[in-house]
Amino acid sequence: MHIFQGLRARYPNSVRFAIVFLVGALIYLVTGRFRALTAPTPINNHVVLADALLHGHLWVATSPMAWVDCVMFMGKCYVIEGPMPAVVMLPLVALFGLHTNQSLLCIVAAALGLAAFDRLLGEMRISASRRLAMDAFVGFGTVYWWCTVNPNVWMFAHVVCVMFLLFGLAEWYGKRRMWIVGLCFAGAALTRSPAVLAVVPFFVWAWLDGGPRSARSFVLGFAPLIVLDVAYNLARWHVPYDIGYTLWYHQDTAGSHTGYPLGLQYAAYNLYSFFILAPAFSNYPPWISLTDQGVALTFTSPALILALAAPRSRESLTLWASALLVAIPNVLYYVNGYAQFGMRHSLDFTPFLACLVARGLDRRPDLASYALIGFSVIANAFGVGEYQL
Repeated sequence: MHIFQGLRARYPNSVRFAIVFLVGALIYLVTGRFRALTAPTPINNHVVLADALLHGHLWVATSPMAWVDCVMFMGKCYVIEGPMPAVVMLPLVALFGLHTNQSLLCIVAAALGLAAFDRLLGEMRISASRRLAMDAFVGFGTVYWWCTVNPNVWMFAHVVCVMFLLFGLAEWYGKRRMWIVGLCFAGAALTRSPAVLAVVPFFVWAWLDGGPRSARSFVLGFAPLIVLDVAYNLARWHVPYDIGYTLWYHQDTAGSHTGYPLGLQYAAYNLYSFFILAPAFSNYPPWISLTDQGVALTFTSPALILALAAPRSRESLTLWASALLVAIPNVLYYVNGYAQFGMRHSLDFTPFLACLVARGLDRRPDLASYALIGFSVIANAFGVGEYQL
């Protein structure tokens, strides 16, 4: 006990980070029914891609594979998801090959993200009780929880993207080493492409707060990974601007042989999905039936409305602009996520809304606000318990 107290006194932030990480990882492991320890991830694209990279090529097979989100191009299969999760796990895949446990890595990434968020709240000077409530909300009151315990390719990508964004935001509110912020944002963008749009508001904020030097440092952290991503796409498709989703749209049964995966014609259903789509009901306990289409944020994470209570400031303007810009591609995308609980695409912009919710909770720390957080946690606990892939 004396040793622990000494560590806590000398390294308070590090000890708290470790505690939040361990508690989060344990909850994710238990609520995932220990599947991360007993069963491999059914769709482990990122492991497959990492293995391909280690063997010196970008394609993962020479014939279509129904089990992987893979697009055919010039006789080879390519993983269309962003490459960063595969890059991150390269050392482990070098050791364990295709047996690398993506499920366990997803839990580690989610717990690291939760610990980074807790650090972020500390840098934002959020009080202890509200900090704990916000940890509960982001870690267990959003679909971050469900994606963590269902770590197939799409969900794993969302978790890794959130992790990168939360580390970037923690650095922004902390020491503000701009090259690290830029690097983290680039990591998120190379995991989930919509995240790249958050760079614009933060670049402007960096310029306004720190001048050209600060903005330049941000770009120096961000640009190298983006250049590598352009080279990656050029090597795959022979054009620098295509990340593969147009090809996928043309080959997907839910897509079309012509056109583009983003379009105004898809906005109505996605907005309906984000705000109105309710669960189905049955005549048998628990009387709520979950479908593959998901459930609107209104029912799974209603505490997000507290973001509206955030004060008017440059900070709020930047966070709102980031969230809205990142949301645009998801609103225009041809599917709403599918095979999901909640709205998994919302995780691309949840980190920015979470900061606004924290500010809103600081302004309105009343029973109604805590009730919304409590309801969000209960709703996502229900989803984790009732709908696992």
